[in-house]
Amino acid sequence: MSEAESFKPKSRIKLWKIILITIFSLWLLGTIIEAVNPGESSSSTSTNAGQTESSATYDESWIPTGFTGYANDDNIAWRWGTKSETNCTYSSGSCWSVMVTTRDGCPSGIYAELAILDKSDVQIDYTNDTTTQVPAGTKAKLTFDTFNEEAETARLSELSCR
Repeated sequence: MSEAESFKPKSRIKLWKIILITIFSLWLLGTIIEAVNPGESSSSTSTNAGQTESSATYDESWIPTGFTGYANDDNIAWRWGTKSETNCTYSSGSCWSVMVTTRDGCPSGIYAELAILDKSDVQIDYTNDTTTQVPAGTKAKLTFDTFNEEAETARLSELSCR
């Protein structure tokens, strides 16, 4: 075999293959970046902008003294009921009360849920209460009972205007 016969010319990579490889590489890179940093891609800009607008428009000016705004709904403010506001005659375990007020009212009532914790702050139970319609600017008291003898404290886990 002569030297000329054993030499093969290099095959050229066609332009369409280069374009296809480039597109695939960019797609793969975008997928990897989204997996590592979810929610930070340009496609989620409107979601992030909405969150900024929401927190910027949160109005606390209407909230009465002693009440705290509820982070998930700027129409609701709440506080724990005092001893004199909380009547535990129904419960053999523990009970709590929550005082709620609304800026715009809750036409179908209020729903609230407490997580019940033991002395080690381990959640062991829950309790809930509801109201009927609550007009704007009025207060409502929700009372929560438990018959769980291990109950020590409670944590507000849900509060919603219906």
